[in-house]
Amino acid sequence: MNKQIRLETATGQDAKQIMELMVAVEGDETARWYENGERPYIPGYDSEDMQKYHARDGRYYKILLDEALAGVILISTTGREHARIDRFYIHPAFQGQRIGTMVLELIESLYPQVRLWTLDTPQKSPRNHHFYEKNGYTVAAADEHERYYEKVVAENNVQSNSGEFTIEKDYSGHNFRECNLQEADFYSVNLHQASFSNVNMGGATFQNINLARTRITNTNLSDTIIGDSNLSGVEICHVSLAGAYLHDIHLNKGDHQQPLVIERCEMKDSTIANSDLRNLSIKECQTDGMSIDGILVSDLLKAYHSKSSEE
Repeated sequence: MNKQIRLETATGQDAKQIMELMVAVEGDETARWYENGERPYIPGYDSEDMQKYHARDGRYYKILLDEALAGVILISTTGREHARIDRFYIHPAFQGQRIGTMVLELIESLYPQVRLWTLDTPQKSPRNHHFYEKNGYTVAAADEHERYYEKVVAENNVQSNSGEFTIEKDYSGHNFRECNLQEADFYSVNLHQASFSNVNMGGATFQNINLARTRITNTNLSDTIIGDSNLSGVEICHVSLAGAYLHDIHLNKGDHQQPLVIERCEMKDSTIANSDLRNLSIKECQTDGMSIDGILVSDLLKAYHSKSSEE
C-alpha cells in the first residue's frame, strides 16, 4: 500500500463524522455476523455526544488514510505499563487493506512503555479473532458473548520506568496503615471486600473495575466523571449534586428497562432537556415556577381544572 496511514487525536469537532462512520460499522457488523434481529453491542455508536465523551482524554484517535477517515481507535491507559484497546473500528470501505495491522503497530510505537495490551471482541466476529491472533494476541478468557485477548510485549522492546514490581503476593486480610501509595499501579488485583477509610484518592483512575455492591459514604466525589459504566440498581442518597451534569443516560438492563425513581430531591432552577419523559409521573412535588417548553405548569393545571369544571 503506497498510501499513508496516520493517527490524529480526535476532538469534539470530529464527533459527527465519527458517528457516521460508527453507524456504517454497526450496520456492516449486523449484516455479517448477526441474525434474528440481534445487533452488536456498541454503546453510543449513533450518538455524537458519545464520540465527544471519548475524545475528552485525548486518547481517541482518528485513523486517516491520506486525509480520508478510515476508522477510529480508543485507548485506555490504566497503568504505566498496561493499556486497553477499548474501541477499534475500520470503515467497511477500507477493510482488507492491512490498515488494522499498521494501526496496531502505530499504537505500540505511540505507547512504548506498555508491556501488556488487552481488549475484548464479540464471539460472533471470527474475522476479529483471526485478526488479533495474527497480530500476536492470545485468548485470556471467554464467555458466551465476548472473547478477551491480551498481548505481552517483549520487555527488551519496552521503555520501562516502573521500578520494582510486586507480583503474585497474597495480602488478604492485611492491614495497611499510614502508607504512601502515591501513583501506585494496580492491575489484575483482587480487592474484594477491601475497606478504604481516611484515604486520599484524589485524581485516581478506575477503569474496567467491578464495583458491584460497593458502599461509598462520607466521600468527596466533586468534579468526578462516571461514564460508560453500568450503574443499574445504584442508590444515590443524602448527597450534594450541586452543579451536577447528568446526560446521555439510559434505563436498559439486559433486554428490558427499569424505571428511574427520584424522591425528596431538590431540583430548583434545574433543567431537563432533550430527554425521553414518556410516562413520567410527578407526584406531590413543589412546582412553583416550573415550566414545560416555556409554559408554566401552574397555568396548564389551571386550564385543565377550568375545562374539567365546565364539563
